[in-house]
Amino acid sequence: MSHYLTRLASLLFWLLISLITLFLLMEQSKSTPLFPHVDKVMHATIFAILTAVGYLAHAKHGKWLYFGIIIYGAITEILQGAYTQTRLASIGDWLADVVGVLLCVILINILNQLTHPHVS
Repeated sequence: MSHYLTRLASLLFWLLISLITLFLLMEQSKSTPLFPHVDKVMHATIFAILTAVGYLAHAKHGKWLYFGIIIYGAITEILQGAYTQTRLASIGDWLADVVGVLLCVILINILNQLTHPHVS
């Protein structure tokens, strides 16, 4: 990927971190979910997207990037429990974050194998 696109992806990654942090730490109003566990699907989706953009920006850091995003998810859950009145720290939400990261890593590995097959 070109240097320009890598820098753009890095900017987008940090913008996403900021927005996700803001949204996860905002007070939440009562609402009826679209379907059971919609929040888990949202957590997994958001963290999969964050991982994909992070990979585009920082592919050479691979495992450290994924580990950092997983730790970031744990920290946001702790902060929700400590600093909001309408949100709770949830191990289930954090596990959904981890699932999102892992699903994205699997997809990244599959795409890398398809685009750069090993020579036998």
